[in-house]
Amino acid sequence: MKQLLLFIFLLISSLSFAQYPFLRSYTVDNGLPSSNVYRAYQDSKGFLWFCTDKGLARFDGYHFESFTTKNGLPNNDVWQCAEDNQKRIWFLTYSSVFFYFDTNDNKFYTIPNPYPDLQDSHIWCYVQTAPNTVQVILSKGLEVLEIDVKKKVVKRFMPRKIGNQSYPFINNKTHLSVIMSVGSPFTLRAYSEGLTHNLKNIPHVLPRFDKGNFPTEIFDKLITILFEDDKTIYATADKLVVYSKEGLKQIHISNLSPLKNNPITLLLSTGSLKYKLCVTEKESFLLDENFNRLRQFDFLNKYVLNTIYVDSEENFWFCTKDKGLLFLSKQAMYSATYNFQGGNSVVAMQQFENKIIFGTGKGDLYRINQDESITRFLIKDPIHLPVRDIAITKEKAMIAYFGMDYTMYSTKALMTKTRLSINKIIKKNGQSDLHEPINRKYDGESVHWIDFKTIDTLDAKTIIGYNALMMVKLFESKKYYQARKMFTKVNIPKIVAMHVGSNHKIWVGNSKGIYQLSMIDSTAELFDKQKIQYPILSRAVKCLVSDKNGRAWVGTNGFGLYAFDGGSPFVVSELAYENINAVFLDNKTQTVWVGTNKGVFVLSNIDFKTKQYQLKKLSVIQGLPTHEVYCLTVQNDIVWIGTANGLFKLGVKYVLNMPVPKAQVPLVIRRVKVNNQDTLVTTHYELEHTQNNLTIEFVALSYMSNKNIRYQYRLLGSNQSDTHWREVEELQLSFPFLPPGTYIFDLRAYDVTGKITQKINPIRFHIKAPFWQETWFWVVIAILIVAIILFSVYARIQFIQRVEGERTEANKKFAQLELQALQAQMNPHFVFNALSSIQYYILNNDIEAANDYLSRFSRLMRLFLESSRNKYISVHEESELLDYYITLEQLRFKNRFTFQISIEDDVPHELEIPAMLIQPFVENAINHGLVYSKNNEGYLRIHFCLKDDYVLCTIEDNGIGRAKAAELKQKSLKSYQSQATQITAERIQSLKYIEETKVEVNIIDKFNEIGESQGTKVEILIYL
Repeated sequence: MKQLLLFIFLLISSLSFAQYPFLRSYTVDNGLPSSNVYRAYQDSKGFLWFCTDKGLARFDGYHFESFTTKNGLPNNDVWQCAEDNQKRIWFLTYSSVFFYFDTNDNKFYTIPNPYPDLQDSHIWCYVQTAPNTVQVILSKGLEVLEIDVKKKVVKRFMPRKIGNQSYPFINNKTHLSVIMSVGSPFTLRAYSEGLTHNLKNIPHVLPRFDKGNFPTEIFDKLITILFEDDKTIYATADKLVVYSKEGLKQIHISNLSPLKNNPITLLLSTGSLKYKLCVTEKESFLLDENFNRLRQFDFLNKYVLNTIYVDSEENFWFCTKDKGLLFLSKQAMYSATYNFQGGNSVVAMQQFENKIIFGTGKGDLYRINQDESITRFLIKDPIHLPVRDIAITKEKAMIAYFGMDYTMYSTKALMTKTRLSINKIIKKNGQSDLHEPINRKYDGESVHWIDFKTIDTLDAKTIIGYNALMMVKLFESKKYYQARKMFTKVNIPKIVAMHVGSNHKIWVGNSKGIYQLSMIDSTAELFDKQKIQYPILSRAVKCLVSDKNGRAWVGTNGFGLYAFDGGSPFVVSELAYENINAVFLDNKTQTVWVGTNKGVFVLSNIDFKTKQYQLKKLSVIQGLPTHEVYCLTVQNDIVWIGTANGLFKLGVKYVLNMPVPKAQVPLVIRRVKVNNQDTLVTTHYELEHTQNNLTIEFVALSYMSNKNIRYQYRLLGSNQSDTHWREVEELQLSFPFLPPGTYIFDLRAYDVTGKITQKINPIRFHIKAPFWQETWFWVVIAILIVAIILFSVYARIQFIQRVEGERTEANKKFAQLELQALQAQMNPHFVFNALSSIQYYILNNDIEAANDYLSRFSRLMRLFLESSRNKYISVHEESELLDYYITLEQLRFKNRFTFQISIEDDVPHELEIPAMLIQPFVENAINHGLVYSKNNEGYLRIHFCLKDDYVLCTIEDNGIGRAKAAELKQKSLKSYQSQATQITAERIQSLKYIEETKVEVNIIDKFNEIGESQGTKVEILIYL
């Protein structure tokens, strides 16, 4: 039983591991609508379309965009698509509704089938006969409909017999009739397989069967028909028949495959004339355009394949029945990736003679044999810790693990056997001691060991190791492993990298940089002066090796790679700031292989004098399962690379002669949003000032790059002062609140190889300024301001002229009013009566009375004339004038009334009021009120007082009142009418307008308790 288990154990360990190129997988979890993918197609912009049984998917290398009936599809089961010359993508479904996607405006359009008798038919094929005319072949009776795409009109169409080579409408002596006559089930495939061909309206190359030179018997065994631009290919189980303009060619399966009894089961077009995939019962392989076998695809045996498609970068897309999509780049076609049970990371690697030993992150050990097969070691009580380093001498091999563990093996067993016996390190109290037996003394001291950071071979029998404290050499003596300290006088702590070079020198490195140890005198070269001059020498070391010339190649932790021989360092500028995980020197090809977190870089043609070199990169394009590389080595012209996702191999010659992809990657502006609203993508936008929030979405359609694309943009303003390119991480840019002006948006991208993508036409955005910021607006405003100023000046001049004219006219009128007032004061009755009274006194020889009266009259006339010359007189002068006037009137009316004039003490003597303003009101009081007084009981009181901002003059009498006076005046037959009151009112208005002196007059009628008139009271308010 034990022997049986051991046999099974050894059998399992010796099984060869399957080697497949690294395939990128896309499933429903990545965004596909279904895992059953019928076909792939790349449109003219570079987007990939995938037809599935649950809808469509469009892929940009980053995200899948799904389209189903929810998005307007008439049927989710879409099994093929192709683009016409107007950039419309037409789709074949099990539906009679025609629909296409217009790549110009990114919209789906449907055109209903108007014929009820054809509703249960589905579409076989589209044929474009004119820019906006597409013919449709339906499954029911091969009915043909013609679509006017622009007008969205569908009508029945009857094909004309226009020749033998006009596909698909051909006469009965050609290919189609033969297929139908034998009842072949491939009539549909003959149409649908040629969809792209038909939309291009390229005539098929079809044979003439009536000439007898075509093996028509193949239709009885036909598997596939492929229509290409220059040939038609027929596949049967045992051969391929190729018909072209050059003639007929037959290729037997024995010329394609060395395996016997291996019939063809499927021949697939790839969408490219360069490749076709041939599937047999035992294998799958790729053919070139001349039907030469290129590459075997054994991995396809695990999948049920629907179709294969080659895109513009010559990447291969495998559409499967139940596993979604598989992606393989052209450059990865010749690589192989190995995955391992229990963990895929390969973290340490060492070659010895013609074999390679490597360890994984789970502690497993493997051997790569000379025939490139891989053997897994079966170890009893294995150490499940990541392998840190491997060192192999002719007799012993040491494996250092992370976590203070290490093992010793026989090199012979490591190179030949599958089951290993571990020379265990004795452990005491949980710590590893390199003692056999325990506590054995070496050179008078006990050496206690902890975690090895790095190990290397010193000679054919000796391994040296470095931990955080010291360096020791391990050698076998009397069947025991002895450990002896080295460089006891050297204090270089925490060495993490070490390599034994030539001339008895050992290169070591730690977080402080590079050092060199001499085994001759046990001294150390610290390179202090060089580190000051060349700071890179003091950067943290991650790994190092030395070449045959004693030059160290040093990989740093975040500062790139350099070579150093004690002089000036040779720096690889392209790798500045990279994390270098591993370095290997291939002496055969004189190349340096560098493992980083961004793939593998290969330096070749190195000239240290000129510091020139060539640099190539291995990445996901070449099939690396990941860019995170831990270790690598070259053996037998094969580079073996340990990554975080398995082991990878590729031919060295292929790497050094890697072709650079010729096709430029399309760079596409996907959307331009203005104020968060989609617009039709164009190169010029005229926007209002409120449309100043822009969002631009873009993508570089490089599927081989697997999102490893660098994008740069610039937004040039009107002054174009800032022309720098800026890096952008996301696939969109937002420019909010842009001020008015003209902006030029430019974009560029670099694929994973560093090659620049296709250029886009820069997009020009012109954001109009608001009308109040436009030049014309300010010109209009300036004109309006000038016009307003001119109009204002003109109006002001006119106003001043008008005011001056009115003022002049008012002055004239005021003078007239003053004259009229004087005339009113000296009315004929008053003058006549005054002179009659004087005459009366003279005739009666009353000389004294006559003289007094004449003196008063002359004084009054003089005061009238003086006041007429002055616009203003003092209150006291006005009081004197009124006194003379009232006295004469009193004498004239024979003392029918008495009067009193009073001025309050607070009225200043110099206070002036308008001249000839009070007298007319006094005259009215006498002539219209007091003249009718009886028994000499009339009285007249005039009072002047000073208020806050005006002088108040009160004239009060006890005459008959205004109503009675008006009644008497109505009955009077006198022709003379006094105008004193009207003239005074006009003078008051003139004073307000010309002198800006405000005067208010209030006339109050007085009544007793029974309503009888008691006279009149006049209040004159003269504002100061």
